[in-house]
Amino acid sequence: MRIIFAILILIFSTIPIFSEENKEVDNRTFLEDSLNIHYFMWAGRILYVRNKDSKIFDTSAKKWGKNIINPEWNDGDGFLTNYVYHPYFGALYYQVYKDLGYSDNQAYLGTILQSSLWEFAIEGTVEKPSTIDLLITPGLGIPLGIYFEKVNKKLEESPSKFNKTLSYIINPAKIFLREGDIGFFNPLTGSFMIYKPFKYSDKDYSNTEYSLLANNGSYSNLFRFRTYFFDVKQYRGGGSDIFYFVDAEFSNTAKDFSFFLSFPWAGAYDGNDKNYEVVDNGFEIGNMKSGIKKMIYSNNILTFSGILSVNFPTSTIWDDSKNRLEKLYSNTFFLKDTLHDATVVTTGGEIASKYLSVGMSSENFFNSDNYSGEREENFLVYDAKISLFKSQNSAYLLSYNFKMIDQITEKNTPIDTMSSLNFRIQNKVSFGLGILLPNSGNIKKYVHNGIVADLAFPFE
Repeated sequence: MRIIFAILILIFSTIPIFSEENKEVDNRTFLEDSLNIHYFMWAGRILYVRNKDSKIFDTSAKKWGKNIINPEWNDGDGFLTNYVYHPYFGALYYQVYKDLGYSDNQAYLGTILQSSLWEFAIEGTVEKPSTIDLLITPGLGIPLGIYFEKVNKKLEESPSKFNKTLSYIINPAKIFLREGDIGFFNPLTGSFMIYKPFKYSDKDYSNTEYSLLANNGSYSNLFRFRTYFFDVKQYRGGGSDIFYFVDAEFSNTAKDFSFFLSFPWAGAYDGNDKNYEVVDNGFEIGNMKSGIKKMIYSNNILTFSGILSVNFPTSTIWDDSKNRLEKLYSNTFFLKDTLHDATVVTTGGEIASKYLSVGMSSENFFNSDNYSGEREENFLVYDAKISLFKSQNSAYLLSYNFKMIDQITEKNTPIDTMSSLNFRIQNKVSFGLGILLPNSGNIKKYVHNGIVADLAFPFE
């Protein structure tokens, strides 16, 4: 206990004595950046509670307070976690602060601060903070971070693509941070796109799965968070299905070609099972999707685009995925491309105008035995979007979306259809909110309705 308080005293007593060696910064700037880093660390809590087999939201102020005043020496983690993972993340903390432009001393302090915040503010909501983690993470992480920084400089200067790729493995924060600026590295152009400050864009960032429509017939660079919420019908046990997605898209210089990634961060179920028995929140990391989009034809009126993507079965990393996923009911709409152990290849296209877009794609499942009992499955997906209202500067948008999924390899499976009404505000960032209405098929049997919300960050 004394060791923990000593660490905390060190942190707070050191804050006021910053030098301006690298970055012109005061205490407030440092604390703001530290809080922003801590904010993104909360995303890791999903992985943490998953590893602990806990509920996503299984905590309370009383439980948190009891944990943080009763720390323990070791939380039961093994050698690999304590002496490999923790030092590695400590090194990442150090490199993040260095990439933000802070001095060595400020990076030391930041590493200690983030390690302490993780133990007390994040892990503390689920279990008692670990003293050994408080010591090992910065104690071994800082020297490792200093070494990584030196190695990275040599790797970056190397003409070898392998060495350059290795440098991003050692310090993945470089994808988002560069010489004190925050943004994204565009792999198509090799440039670093800065989002401070945001540049206004009048493009229509759709919340549909394949956002091919653009007012000027070109692709955009964007980073997006999506959340889908479905209200499960009572006769199916009640509760809710929740899906989280993280998307990134990068275009080439000509804006006629783009590379995209979609990562289902989690699928969750909160409620009762099919027999009305209360169950814990279950969730799964989903299948990562990567693909390309190509503008085949474009003029002032119409654009025609093609898409090719591959869905990798990354959800199979955890052995108990099958049992957890059986709790999710809105299966055809999202489980087909997020939570199963089959590889999916998607080909499709879209014809779009300023006010209307129509798309069709074919989703081919390979090695899908555990998903449906068949070696191969095939879906046809149809999308349509109508722009009902646009403000003069396209800052406010209202659209109607329709989606249909036909599992053509299953003769007796009903066609799922869903419509949605979406409102979007876009200025420096783009925020969309929509109401999802099941029309037919299994999803109509399972859920009443749903809500979709997404936040997109466009880059120029």
